[in-house]
Amino acid sequence: AVVSTQSAITAGIATTDSGLGSDADLGFHAPYTQSLFKNNPSVLYFPSENEKLLKFPRSIQRQLKWKMSNITPNVVKNVIARVGLTPSKKKKEWCGYWGKHMKAVSFRNLLPFHKVNHFPGTFEIGRKDKLWKNLHRSQLKYSKKEYDFIPLTFCLPTEWKTFKRYWDEHGHKSKWIIKPPASARGIGIKVIHKLNQIPKKRSIIIQKYLASPYLINERKFDLRVYVYVSSYDPLRIYVYNNGLVRFATSKYSHSSKSLSNRYAHLTNYSVNKNSDSYIKNEDESSIDSHKWGITSLWRYLEIGGVDVNAIKAKINAIIIKTIITSVATVTSLSKANCTYRHTCHELFGFDIFLDQNLKPWLIEVNISPSLHTSSTLDKHIKYGLVRDVFNTAGYMVPDPNTKSSRPSATDSPKRISTQLNTEQDDISDRLLYFNPGLSLSTDEKFKHSAFAQRCWDANFISTITDRLTPDDARVLMKFEDEVSRSGDLELIFPTESSSKYLKYFAHPNYYDILLLQWRKKYAKDPQKGFTRLQKMAENKFQFQRGGAQNGSTWLRRTTHKPVIKTSTVSMDTKRTNEKPGENTRKPAHFTKKEIAATVLKERGTMIANSKTTSKTEVSLVMYRPPLPTPTSTASRFNRSQKPRSLIRSAPVTITDNLPTRTNPHR
Repeated sequence: AVVSTQSAITAGIATTDSGLGSDADLGFHAPYTQSLFKNNPSVLYFPSENEKLLKFPRSIQRQLKWKMSNITPNVVKNVIARVGLTPSKKKKEWCGYWGKHMKAVSFRNLLPFHKVNHFPGTFEIGRKDKLWKNLHRSQLKYSKKEYDFIPLTFCLPTEWKTFKRYWDEHGHKSKWIIKPPASARGIGIKVIHKLNQIPKKRSIIIQKYLASPYLINERKFDLRVYVYVSSYDPLRIYVYNNGLVRFATSKYSHSSKSLSNRYAHLTNYSVNKNSDSYIKNEDESSIDSHKWGITSLWRYLEIGGVDVNAIKAKINAIIIKTIITSVATVTSLSKANCTYRHTCHELFGFDIFLDQNLKPWLIEVNISPSLHTSSTLDKHIKYGLVRDVFNTAGYMVPDPNTKSSRPSATDSPKRISTQLNTEQDDISDRLLYFNPGLSLSTDEKFKHSAFAQRCWDANFISTITDRLTPDDARVLMKFEDEVSRSGDLELIFPTESSSKYLKYFAHPNYYDILLLQWRKKYAKDPQKGFTRLQKMAENKFQFQRGGAQNGSTWLRRTTHKPVIKTSTVSMDTKRTNEKPGENTRKPAHFTKKEIAATVLKERGTMIANSKTTSKTEVSLVMYRPPLPTPTSTASRFNRSQKPRSLIRSAPVTITDNLPTRTNPHR
């Protein structure tokens, strides 16, 4: 079905009335990007500024709608207009949205072809107070050395006593910076050095001021690093290879008398653009203004003999560790409010500060970084950024064959999800491809459970790619497709060296383990992994509803009889009458008398799981008899009479049938 859709799109473009067949020979690009793998759906293609693009047929063109907001930046409008996306006049008939953050419950209304520029719960790192609390929690859990990239922070007035104690000991000799917990553009920020300058009732954060910055032309600066997260489960993080370097317009001074000079101590563009000495950057490669591109900064530092790659690696580590602190909250809210994983993506703006030793520090994280283009430099950087973000996101191409192939705007996400389990049509395959985990078979659920329980066993999780399920294949194909479309967005997680970050997860997700092990396995020979996936795609393995490759199901692997050594009856125990040289690896057979003797000796009770055969697998469960009903409330909580926890021994095999029990694990 996906193949027929793709053929219809191609045929529609080739047979339009505007002579597109001849234009294609003149360097026109198709308005969609095909998958690297056969039989997979295509996504919309967003061109560069000077690139020519073919037009979709009218059957598709009228479905290309975009939901506008009051804050949709002009650069976003320019990028989507090049593809033919037009503003939608209806509430639900649109494929993309770029605007303010929504409440978590609002994500429940998203349909499978919608895509919004936020995840629920990213305020966990977007608010300055919550960012500090999450990172401080990680400092206590792991070590301050591993999370030493954020200055000491206090949330006032709730932490006033703790802050006052620190101030009395050694804080009065330092400079501090005050910030509102949820503001932007430099509003409400000031540097102080006296206790009476701190507001007592207003909610603020107070942060130790980094008073020894790395200076260029005697001026302080910070970096705006653009970070794109295409998915939280599995986690995929990209860093744009260019960004902004924002300079203060006045020369920096250590004197306390200069603390009131915002043009010397704050680097926000919204603050410094009001200075009389501010110089706009009209040349992309110029370094004679108060705003540079990050690539210009790297060249400047390399000329001075600085190891730029080391700085980049430290910044990437800061980004990964910071985003991981929000994974638990975001994934939890996403599962509760988002029916489809493909409907969310987010662009972050990380503000990084370099001290005199060129050590990077995290200042804050913006969940809605400014995309306004006030100069030639801004237009160049931000147009390319938005274009690569949209191409990496992968907007679904509407089906030109029939309107019914696309879910109706009146259908609820729950209804569509229910239909997915029974229908095997085109939209089902596309939904499965774009939304991992949407419809798992029993075998796939068993595999997820097995690796979730042993996620910390390095040897075990290394086998996750040995037998791939159809859902695994879809995740890996979608991942490889996404990376191939990323342009100037550099993937920093997952990579072949990202396994060291697994320990920072509260509990690693199955798909994170899958992608990490895939990258690690085929790091030296990516073509081998690509060939393996291509063979699956040719057989449409990714759209099957079944078990793993080679007919070996995880259901069978999970329910095999284990060989476990215990203090009681064991599968490896030798019979006393066993002859020398007899194969000891076979499970021993015990009679009723032998089992009864063991049970009486241990003062336990035997629970059997009967099967249809004469040999029955049973489990021995030892526990004390239940206590008598207490006669008074006081004796009910007598701790000396508290029963022991159940202890299960290894399974054994007996020769006679025993009473059955439906659930041997209870």
